[in-house]
Amino acid sequence: MIHIQSGAVAGRLRAPASKSHLQRLLLAACQAPGLSVLSDPGDSADGVACLRVIRDLGAQVEASGNRLAIQGGGRPRSGDLDCGESGFCLRAASAVAALEDRPMTLSGHGSLLSRPMDMVLEPLRQLGVVCTTRGGCPPIALRGPLRGGRARVDGRASSQFLSGLLLALPRAQGDSVLEVEGLRSGPYIRMTLDVLAAFGARVEASTALDHFAIPGGQTFTPVTMAVEGDWSGAAFLLVAGAVAGAVGVDGLEPASSQADRAVVEALVAAGASPRWDAGTLWVERAALQGFDFDATDCPDLFPPLAALACAARGTSRLRGAGRLKAKESDRASALVTELSAMGARLRVTGDVMEIEGCALTGGTVDPHNDHRIAMACAVAGLTSRDGATMEGEACVDKSYPGFFRDLDSLRGGA
Repeated sequence: MIHIQSGAVAGRLRAPASKSHLQRLLLAACQAPGLSVLSDPGDSADGVACLRVIRDLGAQVEASGNRLAIQGGGRPRSGDLDCGESGFCLRAASAVAALEDRPMTLSGHGSLLSRPMDMVLEPLRQLGVVCTTRGGCPPIALRGPLRGGRARVDGRASSQFLSGLLLALPRAQGDSVLEVEGLRSGPYIRMTLDVLAAFGARVEASTALDHFAIPGGQTFTPVTMAVEGDWSGAAFLLVAGAVAGAVGVDGLEPASSQADRAVVEALVAAGASPRWDAGTLWVERAALQGFDFDATDCPDLFPPLAALACAARGTSRLRGAGRLKAKESDRASALVTELSAMGARLRVTGDVMEIEGCALTGGTVDPHNDHRIAMACAVAGLTSRDGATMEGEACVDKSYPGFFRDLDSLRGGA
């Protein structure tokens, strides 16, 4: 159990490593014959799960200090891939595993076992893979090889499997064409394309990201590069600065393709004044106002922005709530339940979450085993009367193991 006291925060921190960027780099590096070196990988549980998967896919991995040395291009050691609780790893690695001409099974733990995976089936079958799920959920059982060809991909529920196909199809035997319907989270696909370009892969993408032409038979080139700082985790720190003090975050790439870089736009819309100073992004407490923001392409921003809206005068409207159901929790419902328990006034109508800013009482909350719900309630607790108390706070290990330590260090600087 942990208690987050109300009060001011101040200080400067380094952003955690982006698990989104890291996992894409790992799945590419395991396919690149030769040695790739990744620095600043962080220690998120999702990153650890993806490292386990690429080892089973044949990569040799050595960790030394703050870097990973990955020898790619090996043969799989196991046909059973344990993806932990990482939805991205399971969906994306299913396409990479399908390159192999042998039975492969991908599964995981916890809430991942109830998350939808049926979007992987038809595209893989169209590309020559035999595959099944358990009622649309993990495990995914498949046998390749992924031969290439034409396939239609439904991008409405998630873009993660499309990223997996883009990471795998350059190494398929034949050329491929993907037609994508209803893509959400386009920025995450641009991140995948950036990673592929770094590894020397050629993919032709339409401007709207609804058509991809991918030559087969390609060979990835090893890379030496740093993992980007995580805009998703940093968003909670930046919101903490906006509602309760002054916080600077190092290690963020201003021109990143990470979708959650849009938190800067949301902060400005709420009346904050984020500023860059010598590579550090600073946000200070401001007289916040209700704001409208479309989070359809960046649904992971819902939790920190809900905490921001609670501290803003007036009504805020966050669009894209329909994308929150199949996360680590039913995230829209969890936000309504737990922030309401702290005295917030919010509701979801259709695709819109409305939040009326008000004084929070604080209290005991349940993070629903969801890292982003835990972090949102902690930030909201900073401006509440009684702070926030929660059990199961270790769920933040999924993306940001040091979150509560970092938050506590900001209390010491206030």
